[in-house]
Amino acid sequence: MGSGASTLTPPSSPEPESPVTVRRRARSSQAVNQNNRHLIRTNEVAPIIIHNCREEFQHVSDFKEPIVFGSIADNMPEHALIKGKYFLVKDIPQKTDRKYEFYRAPNFRKACPHLPVWACGQPTERGLSTILDSLSNEGFTDILLFNLREEPVLFVDSGSDMLPYTIRDRDTLESLVLLGRSPQEADEAEARVRKEVIDLAILNDKNKFYFYGDIENPQKELRELTVQYEDNLLVSEEVYSRHMLCSHSVRFKRLCFPLEASPTDEDIDDFLNVFKECPKFFEKSKSCNPGLLFTCNSGQDRATVGSIMGCLVLAQKYGFPQDLNRSPHQSSKKFNSLQKGDYYSVRKLVRIIPNGVHIKNQVDQLIDHCSEYCHLRILIYDLVQKLERIERNGSQKTNDLIDRLFTRCCHLLERYVFLICFNAYLTEQFPQWFSLSFSQWMQRQPGLTRIRGNVGCPDIQVPVDLLFTGQHYLVADEYIGLDVLSTQSDVMVSNFRRINIKGFPIYGMAQPARHGVTKVTNHLLSRKVGHTFLVLINLRNDCSIELDGNTYSIRDSVWLEEPITHPLLHSQELEEIGEEIKKAIKTHRSVEVYHELSEPSEVIEVSSILTPQELALQQKLQTLDMQYYRVPLTHDTTPCEQDFDDISSVICEHCLKNQPINNTAFLFYCRTGKNRTTLAMAIAGLIMCHIQGFPKGANIGEQERVSCPNAQYTKGDFMIVQKLVRLLPKGQQIKREVDFILDEIFETMSPMHFHIREVIFVIYNKIKNAKNDEDKQHLKQQSIDALERYLYLIMFNAYLHHDKKIQWSRSFSEWMKKVAVKIGVYQLLDNLGFYDFEKVPTSFKTMKERWSNRGQNLPFQGSFV
Repeated sequence: MGSGASTLTPPSSPEPESPVTVRRRARSSQAVNQNNRHLIRTNEVAPIIIHNCREEFQHVSDFKEPIVFGSIADNMPEHALIKGKYFLVKDIPQKTDRKYEFYRAPNFRKACPHLPVWACGQPTERGLSTILDSLSNEGFTDILLFNLREEPVLFVDSGSDMLPYTIRDRDTLESLVLLGRSPQEADEAEARVRKEVIDLAILNDKNKFYFYGDIENPQKELRELTVQYEDNLLVSEEVYSRHMLCSHSVRFKRLCFPLEASPTDEDIDDFLNVFKECPKFFEKSKSCNPGLLFTCNSGQDRATVGSIMGCLVLAQKYGFPQDLNRSPHQSSKKFNSLQKGDYYSVRKLVRIIPNGVHIKNQVDQLIDHCSEYCHLRILIYDLVQKLERIERNGSQKTNDLIDRLFTRCCHLLERYVFLICFNAYLTEQFPQWFSLSFSQWMQRQPGLTRIRGNVGCPDIQVPVDLLFTGQHYLVADEYIGLDVLSTQSDVMVSNFRRINIKGFPIYGMAQPARHGVTKVTNHLLSRKVGHTFLVLINLRNDCSIELDGNTYSIRDSVWLEEPITHPLLHSQELEEIGEEIKKAIKTHRSVEVYHELSEPSEVIEVSSILTPQELALQQKLQTLDMQYYRVPLTHDTTPCEQDFDDISSVICEHCLKNQPINNTAFLFYCRTGKNRTTLAMAIAGLIMCHIQGFPKGANIGEQERVSCPNAQYTKGDFMIVQKLVRLLPKGQQIKREVDFILDEIFETMSPMHFHIREVIFVIYNKIKNAKNDEDKQHLKQQSIDALERYLYLIMFNAYLHHDKKIQWSRSFSEWMKKVAVKIGVYQLLDNLGFYDFEKVPTSFKTMKERWSNRGQNLPFQGSFV
């Protein structure tokens, strides 16, 4: 018995712990088997076996944990498990399509009749050769081969072919096990699995391991196969890559597409780099005529997405065929609006993409052509319909099912939105030979990034009836401990305050009720304070309602601490939802509310109801000298560029036209008067400084010296901040002015500790005392969000300096895309982290991670429409 496997193969690496449902049994390396008359003993070099008077050095096992034995089903033999929990199961089911016997690949087909793109499930080794030979005979100059699998695959010698097997967990045999998040990780994971299989096999006399052919009937096709050498087990890299040597026309790339969600931007860059390696591809001539082949496990989900992407690329070269408008699906079935992909996030996406309707139609037409086995839009539609049926039934036992369906629906909708973004990228960048990579292009499209991250908001159109079914509750905005500035006694509103700069009429407060609005308005317009006009600005992006003198926000029963937010809705849509809530409560006449979360809920009879807009309009009937605006901002996250523009337009509308500025008071409010209100006050303060001039304290040498531990970070001098400052003209002064405004909004001794700059390090410093990983992640999220807001304020001040001469006729959004992008601000935002403390920051590093709907992890309860 010779040595089993090469020690050059990467050793096993630890995995995250997961429950193991099989019986554990430690296997001793010092055992005696009298029947086989051999003795196993160990020394410092390696196990030695004396058998038939012959001594050999054997394979050195790297196992540090006891070997786990288990059976795939009851009354089945026990054997050693891969990584203590996995079985090897045949990848290709016996029940497959008619073409399988010839091509040895399930669901092999040409994706689009007009374009040279093919897709299939996992081929065997012989099957892949057959398919590539078939494509070569069609005369393509290049065959671009893409393996889209991220799960480990082993090809097992069956005598006439090498058949693919994947590892499966006993409790979820139908689900694939994912070990690699990048092509390199996937390749290494396969090598480790192969090494472990061989290690386990050669620990016994037979050098055999168990392989299963049918997960529905594992006893039917259980096989013990010899796997003593690497030659008996091939990994994907060996099966695919060798064709590049055997044929000069084949180019291979492994891309780890997720099972349901959209691929990463890095994977798309790798995909497009294959085309960039052949400059002739971008020429209209046919000197470079490639054929594309995409493979995944079944040939359905991922291979379909890949083939659509391939068709979109080739359509840029050859043109979209004229008969795409008469696609097979459209000719046989009339789609309704949802089946055509008419979802809220898609509509919002199409509005901000140049020629968006046409871009989406091109994607839809190719989806129809490439979807013989898997139609993306129909899958989304069916899931939405199923979710809404379950929701209407109201069964409490289906919560787990709803969560699974909702997650899958979000992933597929994200994939659909990605394809539209990808086509928009191709339309712009193909004529430029992909001068910008897809990831670079997406960095310059913050609006698209935000939509991609929020496609699955379940609360776009939350049914108001949920208020009366026990799923949603009204919770009072005012609570014990909210009024840390003790202003309720003065103006009947919590946390009322003014920016501490003489002549700057900028105020902030928490959510007011009707009496508070009246009191604050009279105070600001009084002769003592001296303002003659009031601008009231509501910053909330959740739905609130005022009932009999108290304001309430809508919360979900599973997370009563925070309101349900609507990150994709604009101001008018939020006001319309408020009207619907008002009508529903009026119809029922009573509603269940919480006044304090520490106390039980109670049902109250309602006599008077006002929406936020009506609160302002009611006051305007008494006070003509006021105006109401709504600029919805998301709590604890950075506003988008458009939010800065919306606040700027409100300030400039009144400040540039009306003089003196001090006559008009700007009063911002959010739910607590802290986070969003402080940010909006800072934006307004910077604008007014540029209109009136910065007062003393904003220039070099005028600021107070900070003398405290970690003063460097208290002053915001993080590495990432200094990087931005160095990119900006007069960057140090721009930062100094931002710091001045923040210091004047907030005093260090104030009981309301929400200083946008100082809170960055305060929150991050709490991570070391966090009780668990979940708390650590939450604190890191909060601190990096505060850091990003600080960076945005610096960039906004740079914009105010740059465009001051044209009185900011160009929006901040335009300036960021056309000016700031040149110095790499989006690359910086896409690599955000505390490099002062972490060499390789990962959590919330990218814009997509930070801007995705982290939400409240609420169950599906509304509509995607």
